[in-house]
Amino acid sequence: MNPQEIINENIIAALGIQALPLEKKQEVLNKLVELVQKRIMLRVMDGLSKEDGEKMAELEKNPMEMLAFIAEKFPNFEEIVKEEVEKVKEEALSAAEQVG
Repeated sequence: MNPQEIINENIIAALGIQALPLEKKQEVLNKLVELVQKRIMLRVMDGLSKEDGEKMAELEKNPMEMLAFIAEKFPNFEEIVKEEVEKVKEEALSAAEQVG
């Protein structure tokens, strides 16, 4: 099992969704990943000047260049990613506990 599969299994177990069909579990994971990505982009855009925001928008069609640009502007980008992943995970677990 690769590291991403291990993470996914941990999230699935933490959310208590093991009994869901594989397709539904993947759907939940995809939504969580999408939410994390959106939050990261919001944080990045909030931290950029107007000129840098425009430059990043130009790079949107080239993800590798855009990531390099973000890494240059945010030396702590990895920490931002970890923080947002943790926040979404905590919120998902809290929501799962309220439902369950």
